[in-house]
Amino acid sequence: MGKIISGYLWAWRNTERGRKSVESLRKFYPESDIFINVDFEGDIDTYKQISSEIGANFSINKFQLGYCGNFGQVQVGYDCWPKEYTFEWVRGIYEACLKTDSKYFMILEEDDFVLNPISILDDEFSMAIHPTNPAPNGHYRPNPISSYFKDFISNHGGNPQSPGYAAGGGVIFNREQFILSWETKKDIIWESYDDLKNHNKIIGWADYILQFIMQLEGYEIIQNNQLCEEWEISNWKDFEIVTGLKDLEQIRLL
Repeated sequence: MGKIISGYLWAWRNTERGRKSVESLRKFYPESDIFINVDFEGDIDTYKQISSEIGANFSINKFQLGYCGNFGQVQVGYDCWPKEYTFEWVRGIYEACLKTDSKYFMILEEDDFVLNPISILDDEFSMAIHPTNPAPNGHYRPNPISSYFKDFISNHGGNPQSPGYAAGGGVIFNREQFILSWETKKDIIWESYDDLKNHNKIIGWADYILQFIMQLEGYEIIQNNQLCEEWEISNWKDFEIVTGLKDLEQIRLL
């Protein structure tokens, strides 16, 4: 019998937070495989040492990906990743999925932490995303998916229904279903990417692309109501997963 869950850290230079992120998953799931993938200009030496110390699989992007696109004060010169960047990012996740036998796979960033056992793992699901419809504070703030994308998914036999897009750090998906989705849909995504990008930039954002891949294969997207954003709710410590936590003093207490 395989492991229930493994984790993949999309790492940069916040090494103390990154280590605590993967260790927070191992705290509750000590058998989990851990994968640390560092961006090309990230803190490679420190993360390589951390990987050795905790028994994680270590890898480096083939080139620098950086931010997915212009966002607020961060200006990188484009609205979303070109397809070469998006495919490089997904490649790291796909190859990690091939190296573990866990049922589920979790994407972590340097501000995502597991606080309690993850109850949704007791259920059967394909992908569990951030809750935004409604959010944990009761507000409705779904990130809209354009009708063009929904039509594209439908026209290719997929499942266009979802609460919105919210597949960033903290997302959990069925590993084997993701492998199948990527292997069967990557060619059509490559061929259609620029057209999709011209209609909406979210195709080249990490918060959506994994969800799009799964929807394109026809899988259902659900919300994980035990996942919260630190900035939107004061009682975040009562949840199972918190994202967006950057305060090192708080993190060290977890």
